[in-house]
Amino acid sequence: MDNNKEILCKEIDSLTNELFGVSDYLLENPETAYQEFKACEHLSSVLEKNGFTVKKGVGDVETSFLARPANCQPSRPTVALLAEYDALPKIGHGCGHNMIAAAGLGAAIALKRLLKHEAGGVAVVGTPAEEGGGGKALLAEAGVFEQMDAAMMFHPSSTTIAGKGMLGRIKFEVEFFGRTAHAAGTPDQGINALDAMLQLFNSINALRQQVRTDGRIHGIITHGGDAPNIIPDYTSALFYVRAGDRVYRDDLFERVKKCCEGASLATGTTNKISVFPPILDPMKRNPALESAAAENLRTLGLDIDEDNGRKGSSDMGNLSHYLPSLHPWISIVDPDIAGHTVEFREATTSERGRKTLIDAAKMLAMTAYDFLTRPELREQVARDFNK
Repeated sequence: MDNNKEILCKEIDSLTNELFGVSDYLLENPETAYQEFKACEHLSSVLEKNGFTVKKGVGDVETSFLARPANCQPSRPTVALLAEYDALPKIGHGCGHNMIAAAGLGAAIALKRLLKHEAGGVAVVGTPAEEGGGGKALLAEAGVFEQMDAAMMFHPSSTTIAGKGMLGRIKFEVEFFGRTAHAAGTPDQGINALDAMLQLFNSINALRQQVRTDGRIHGIITHGGDAPNIIPDYTSALFYVRAGDRVYRDDLFERVKKCCEGASLATGTTNKISVFPPILDPMKRNPALESAAAENLRTLGLDIDEDNGRKGSSDMGNLSHYLPSLHPWISIVDPDIAGHTVEFREATTSERGRKTLIDAAKMLAMTAYDFLTRPELREQVARDFNK
């Protein structure tokens, strides 16, 4: 291992208890999207204690922050180490964002200590609301990453892999409007909005047979009526449409809209479709960054798994179209335990989870160091990004 990388790893080892404390604090104080006030304050405090200047509320997002080493001016190239810290409703940190934030802080602090007055290329960006809020997309649109050259984070998982694809996603609500009537006495006078919603779900189920393997359409009914003896005049549902590229994602959405039109036509209802921004883009992968990360994972003694093909969506996809981005995954559970579960949440502070947190911080620090100190790597990263 490179001597400077050994120093980075030793610095992170010295931060072990502090990083575990960060992870535990977030676990014990879960806050959902755009409500991460305690998390923002705590992470900012840890960074300030370790010699960073922190600006909160960047990009007009109240619970975001941007941290830079206080002992030097920002310089190029700059690597943004990302911290996610929002939790899931009810489950808390069932996606492991407590670990993501702690690892990002650990990598940044270690780099600052190694590079000292030449650490102007190190930044920490606090990115709220990954779970449904699209915080990174909003920060990117606001220009927060304009003077940065790469973005990096890690995610806990059931596999260890340097990167994989993520699906683009459109989140939207469908509402149907009909007319109430007594379901037994005057059913002929009603226009049944629930019938329209059921027709929509049936049409989507039929559509799935003609959808590409990367296409996903899934939803829940959020309002189905008020009483069995009242024909519903209003129903609503929340849907996600996902796909591996922007064009097909948008095409699927248009096809679902036609299913809505058909349901209204069949039932005599009207409908309204409301899209919730931001729309998430698929991940633009960077092979050069992933290769560097994979090499560092192996140096740390981790085995790289085969890509199992399972994909979700993230606002990291949006950011990856603004600048080269790295999003590796490191295992904290066996494959039979899914994310967004209580079991996954508990694994973040298990012995295995603790080791992964430290390994992740080291991998991020080492890969960021590679990017900052190897011009040939930056050139290849740029070529990959511009393809």
